[in-house]
Amino acid sequence: MFEQIPQKKGNMSLYLLLLLVALGTMFMLKECSSKQLPPKAERIAGGDTLNVAIEISPMGVTMTGDTLGGVYYTMLNAAAKKHGQVIKFHPFTQLETALKGLDAGKYRLVVSDIPATAELKQKYLFIDPVDIDRQVLVQRKDSITDSLEIVTQFDLARQKVILPKGSPFISRLRNLSHEIGDTIYILEDSTYSSEQLVILTALGELPRVVVSARIASHLLKRYPYLDASLGISFNQFHGWVLNQSDSLLRDTISQWCQENR
Repeated sequence: MFEQIPQKKGNMSLYLLLLLVALGTMFMLKECSSKQLPPKAERIAGGDTLNVAIEISPMGVTMTGDTLGGVYYTMLNAAAKKHGQVIKFHPFTQLETALKGLDAGKYRLVVSDIPATAELKQKYLFIDPVDIDRQVLVQRKDSITDSLEIVTQFDLARQKVILPKGSPFISRLRNLSHEIGDTIYILEDSTYSSEQLVILTALGELPRVVVSARIASHLLKRYPYLDASLGISFNQFHGWVLNQSDSLLRDTISQWCQENR
């Protein structure tokens, strides 16, 4: 069952603050990128410039002061300089938006930890897998006993789980609902990234979310009263995607990744 995540009037100030932080981060990323790339990062570069949509996350792209970082940003930037390729980065918070941009020809590459599901592999080309990850449930521990409301996957029956709108993890939850023989209520959020939804869970604004184990591991260091011990999927390959017709670029990017491992 799919729903749009409800907005609570009493918490609008918190939501607005988080949204402003996200928008501010994207603005600073664009402004900082303009030192190396043409200004107005929202515009699509032409010519031989490679337009890359990259997720704002510790693995994708981050900003500390005036310095851009992130594992994937650093890897791609170094490889592009080595091979004389000009890249224009377009930061995003929701994968669905980036994939729509890829479909429309705005970007040629989407950089994020995207699970190589059968559904996505039918539509997009994956580069050689960047890593292996899995999906986990993030929830708060009881403040006194450290006990958990959801201990097994069967406990998710008739419970609400929040994910970013259009998340590829939705198909796994739908399959899990069939496996346990009961309904899991999936609420899609159209505003926040996976990382921001985890923060809202830590603040007690959301009951639970499903994210990649990599994101959960990073955030649990900051929010030790969260738990991510319940796996929702087995380990699976994660990678970056391109359009089906872009096999030459897929081979090139795969080679760059091999060189930087």
